Amino acid sequence: MVRIMADGRRLFVASIVLLTALMVLLSFSLVNPATSPLTSIADLDDDGVPDGEDVFPADPNEWSDSDKDGVGDVNDAFPDDPNETRDSDGDGIGDCLDFMDEGNGGVKISLIRFEFEGYTTNCHRTKYSPDPWFEIRVDADCDGDFETVFQSEVFYGEDCLESFFDAEIDLNDDAKSVRFSIIVYDVWDVDNNEIVDFEILDYMPLDGLMAEDQTVGLPCCCTWTYCGEGDTDDPDCTLEYMVSTIAIL
Repeated sequence: MVRIMADGRRLFVASIVLLTALMVLLSFSLVNPATSPLTSIADLDDDGVPDGEDVFPADPNEWSDSDKDGVGDVNDAFPDDPNETRDSDGDGIGDCLDFMDEGNGGVKISLIRFEFEGYTTNCHRTKYSPDPWFEIRVDADCDGDFETVFQSEVFYGEDCLESFFDAEIDLNDDAKSVRFSIIVYDVWDVDNNEIVDFEILDYMPLDGLMAEDQTVGLPCCCTWTYCGEGDTDDPDCTLEYMVSTIAIL
């Protein structure tokens, strides 16, 4: 009888110790679940990675985030770049840096409207109507050199033109800007299909500046209208043009 009571006491004490240990362990887990021993063996999402090592313990498809941007490595197109997570067009350049997410990026420069404003008495030669000719010079990498030049046909005897010339420029998708200049000419003589004599028509309203040298940030969709009247440069014209971001196939 005495032995049975002793064994009962030992069992009771052992139960109390075990219960106390479990309560301590549970309290520790509630206070600091990230370092809890229970967390190290638990796997809430059953992805094979213990919750203590799983950055996304409730997502069975994600468990690590190498660049700590909040997007798991499996769904992160750039798992080592905290500034990029997606590449919508699959060109290797992240959407944040890529100014065109829908394909190969470029810009389109469209000449929308031209109007000849006329000659003045300061001009050394005049004619009834101009023969306008347009040139678009492009510095795609903004290094200071116009490496690409687009030239229109000669529009003989035209005082007014609408939506008459476009130029499409292929750019690196990580380009930040593009530089260009539009020059308007009045052609005076052509020999064997070569323009041999011309003068520049002024569409800028500032003395000494007859054409615009412009740099635009990307992406872009802007329209400009200039008129050369009001300064000492002649002959004058009005020019309206648009620059827009496009996807080049």
